[in-house]
Amino acid sequence: MRIVQEMYARGFEFCPIDLNKVSARSFQIVDGKIMPSLSSISAIGTKAADALISKINASKDRGPFLSRDDFCARSGASPAMADRLQELGILEDMPESNQLSLFDL
Repeated sequence: MRIVQEMYARGFEFCPIDLNKVSARSFQIVDGKIMPSLSSISAIGTKAADALISKINASKDRGPFLSRDDFCARSGASPAMADRLQELGILEDMPESNQLSLFDL
């Protein structure tokens, strides 16, 4: 945390993790801001991050993820990993399921 505070004090900015742009192991510069790697998340190890990124890249031709269930099915992410990504706001715009609800209309 001290390193992050020092970086903010020196004018560095961070951007949220975007599943379409994130790298498994490397931090990236996106629009002049630093995007952390997927493996920098405490619940995701390097092997899990590598596997997740390779499956995300392999399924890009099928379009964006429609829901959290779709994300888990296509990426091979465990429900615990999806929960952690949800807590961090990475999956916040995705509905829980592909099924329509009358209450959503």
